[in-house]
Amino acid sequence: MGKYYKMRKELYLPILGIAASELMVYYGRVYTGLGIHIVNLQIITLLLIFGSLSPQAKNILQSLLLLLLLRIVSLAMPQIFSSALLWYLLVYGVMFLPVYIIIKNQQITPKDLGVNFSRLHIYLPSALLIGAIAALVEYRILAPASLIENTGILNIVFIVIVMLVFVGAVEELIFRSILQTRLEEMLGLKYGLLLSAIIFGIMHASYGTITEILLAGIFGIIVGYIFQRTRSLPFIVAIHGTANILLFGILPVVLTLR
Repeated sequence: MGKYYKMRKELYLPILGIAASELMVYYGRVYTGLGIHIVNLQIITLLLIFGSLSPQAKNILQSLLLLLLLRIVSLAMPQIFSSALLWYLLVYGVMFLPVYIIIKNQQITPKDLGVNFSRLHIYLPSALLIGAIAALVEYRILAPASLIENTGILNIVFIVIVMLVFVGAVEELIFRSILQTRLEEMLGLKYGLLLSAIIFGIMHASYGTITEILLAGIFGIIVGYIFQRTRSLPFIVAIHGTANILLFGILPVVLTLR
């Protein structure tokens, strides 16, 4: 019982630090939130180096480092491009290296990551439908400006590449393939799924609306459950990518023209 409690403490204290940082971002105190994230990153790093941790706890803390790096890079990366899509390309492109390092360090196999291309003839139509529904619901909450000027073929190809290959792939690798899988090993399928979804929702605090945080959490539960059942990374990346393509690309343009 004592060992289990220690593992729980090792897990929840860093998560509370992430939540505190995102709370600052939610209230517009971006630099305060960034500072807390940086401190949290250093604390977790020191724990990994000097702490007496179980292998499960180490894996989870390493997974949490990826969340901190993603948020720190996104908050600190200057807007050097006229196109927001190029900014996304840079931010998420940078994250492939730490994701790769964690995968190699933890010896995560392609099977564990969900690199499984079977049944795509069933999964892809389902992904388009689920992603479209998610985008329509989220659009009513955020009503974001489009990241593309029009629905020309080059713009569509560009946003598809960015949202599928970079944003969707990186976030699903971090939140589902790595973090959720590690939480499931410690907490079981139900609580591992729930906690990873809560963290996913918290990490959407930058939108500044509690409804978006709740919606992202629900989306995390749905996609996480799908990943549990199928262990198909392409399936959930397609869902995530479709939702983002429609939400930040097609829907704002099409609905504005009406």
